[in-house]
Order: sequence, then C-alpha cells, then structure tokens
Amino acid sequence: MKKSKDFSILVLCLILVGGTTINNSAQAGGSKVLVTAANESLSKSDIDKVIDFFEWAFAKKFTSEQRSAYYSIKSNDYQKDPAGTRKSIDNIISTYTQVRAKNEQEQIKIRQAFNETFLGQLRNSPDDAEAKLLLSVYNGAHASETASNNAADSSASVGDISSIVGKWVWTHTGNSSYNTNGAYRGSNGSRFTYLFQPNGTVEFTGIINVMNGGCNQQIFKSRKGKVSLSGSTMTINWSPASFTRDFSCDRANNYTKTLAAENETYQVKFKTDLGQKQLCLTGKDETCFSPVK
Repeated sequence: MKKSKDFSILVLCLILVGGTTINNSAQAGGSKVLVTAANESLSKSDIDKVIDFFEWAFAKKFTSEQRSAYYSIKSNDYQKDPAGTRKSIDNIISTYTQVRAKNEQEQIKIRQAFNETFLGQLRNSPDDAEAKLLLSVYNGAHASETASNNAADSSASVGDISSIVGKWVWTHTGNSSYNTNGAYRGSNGSRFTYLFQPNGTVEFTGIINVMNGGCNQQIFKSRKGKVSLSGSTMTINWSPASFTRDFSCDRANNYTKTLAAENETYQVKFKTDLGQKQLCLTGKDETCFSPVK
C-alpha cells in the first residue's frame, strides 16, 4: 500500500466529515526523530498520531510489536519519498482531528464507511508490508466475528439463479494525481460490475483508469451473456464484447474493438464482511462483489 494511496483512501473520510486537508507539518519538535531525509525529519510522534487514527478506525490497539513494525515501515517510506509521506501523514492527522470532533453516532457511521472501502484495498494488496500489518491489527479486533462469519459462510448455499439476482460491484482505488498547483486531477482505479437478471441474462462492465504524469488512460469493457448455476458452479456464455482504449497522450491510436464470444466458469459462494453479504467468484483468484442497492 503506497503512501500516495494512503491519501486517496482518506478522501472518503474527508467527504464524510465535510472538511478540507491541512497541509501544515504535524511533526513535533520535542519528539524522537525516527529518520531524516531531504533535510527534513520524521518524528515518532508523527507516526503515533497515524497509529491513533487506525486504532480508532479498527477499534483495536496496536501491540508493541505492531507499533514497532509500523515505525519501521513508515521510516522506510519516508526515506524513499519524504514529501509524499509527509503529505500523507499530515492529511491523515488532519482528517482524524475532524472526525473526532463529531459526535459518537457520526463517528460510528464514518468508521463503518471508511472500513468498508479501506479493508477491501488492504486485502487486494497481499504483498504489501503495510497492508499486511494493518490487516493483522483489524483481524485481531474482529477474530470472533470473522470465525462466526466463516462458519455461516461454509454452510451458505448459492442456490438457483434467484439467489444472485441484482447488481454486484467490486472497486479498487489507487494513488491520486495532482497538477503542479496541487489541484486534484484524478485517481488510478478499477470498477467491475455484474448485473444478474431473473431470466438468466447477465451484463458485465469493467473500467480501469491509469494516470501517469500528465497522461490518462482509460480501458472500458462491456459484454452480455447467459448464466447458469449448478450447485456452486457458475457458467457464463458470453456474447462478443466491446473493448475500448482511450489514451489522452496518444489519441491517434485509440480504438474500440469487438472481442470474441467466450465461456467462463467460476466457483461461487457468499461471504459476510462488516455485516454485508458479498458474492465471491473464484476463477484463478477470488474476487468478492458487494451488492448495489
């Protein structure tokens, strides 16, 4: 989980609290210095405030080992990118200050909305040290809930097509891009959606947005098909799909083309995460989709 991603995730909280980021440095002069880079220092108190935020979000205290590991992770981040890490830390602290100014009921709503988005991104970064650590903190707080959900999930039956009817979505938000004046330009991200109809038809849309410097590339795919369920096995017979590539820095080579019809097979099950039912499809990897109301 990269530092720029920390800030993009917190956009959710900023929207919910109706605040704006404060770009002043959060470091305290009297705190122990963890690392110095580019003539600037990262202090222990800076990271302690970030830990405070995640302890509030997960309703779980870091152990001494987890706290020590997090100091090391953020120190390494700071050595690689002092400015980006500083901006991320300051915005987290600013956001947390605004959240804590809310009443308890508002904080509960903000915590739930934040975790619903943030935990999904952590789980989609299995090779990232920070993601692993933060997930270990969260899982430590919700071990009994997870065990209960897993027990329920193991007996959950997918059933016939009626059990999956509706719209299901998976989203992933990456790092954000800003122009030289600091104005927000957009974010890397993906959004995949399935719409299952009672008559056994299905529609899929997928969009991937990649920003690199001043260039923006968007890939869009849409297709329709027929779906069948046999126990926990789903088979989709797809009609030809539409595939579009739009690259702002290479307009001459943009295109829309038709992809051949194909068949796909998934193993299907339901899970429960943060009290919400999810539809999980497993091909090479497992992807869990949330219902859209």
